[in-house]
Amino acid sequence: MHNNRERLMEKVDADEVKLFEVRRHPIGIFLLYIQAVFGMMLAVALCYFLVPVVVGDTNTAFSIANIFTATAVLITFLILAVATIIYRENRLIVTDRNITQVLQYGLFSRKVSQLNINNIEDVTAVQQGVLSTIFRFGVLKIETAGEQVNFIFNYCPNADYYAKIILEAREKMLGQRNIIGEDDILKHASKKYENRSKKPMSNSAIKELGSETLKQANVE
Repeated sequence: MHNNRERLMEKVDADEVKLFEVRRHPIGIFLLYIQAVFGMMLAVALCYFLVPVVVGDTNTAFSIANIFTATAVLITFLILAVATIIYRENRLIVTDRNITQVLQYGLFSRKVSQLNINNIEDVTAVQQGVLSTIFRFGVLKIETAGEQVNFIFNYCPNADYYAKIILEAREKMLGQRNIIGEDDILKHASKKYENRSKKPMSNSAIKELGSETLKQANVE
């Protein structure tokens, strides 16, 4: 039940426009590759150095070391394959109405969170260090209003570019909401007048009354 709900959150509704879907920069998993390979090479080197000391027979010692090396390579490959799958599943899906963040913690552990564009307070892109500047990746921070949890998307490629798209979508959504609010005020003012006078208003009268109502609303 919980997994079905998360899958539904990842899908884009028919009345939404998908702006972008971004996954983490490959540099993040590449750094993990370097660490894993370095650790494997160090373990193999220690094995070839220590096993002959413990085992008297040289042939037996090297046979054990070869088996250990093959096992270490296989385990490292499997770990990196799983880590790559998990890393690539982390993504950010942005539409003209919602932002969905998918965080994959393991093969069977994930978290899907969704945020409405209207609830965004600010969006910032942070780049620190030489690597982030050269390879153009950073941390995309989406700050929310109230007690809602902020979205933090690490290793985001072109973080400043995507931050700009989200801010533009927010401004567009707020602009549409303000236009709808003004239309509602004009309709309400026209209906209120017609109820009092029992006759329909002309277009010019509606605009004049609506402008006065808008001024009063702004003053309040």
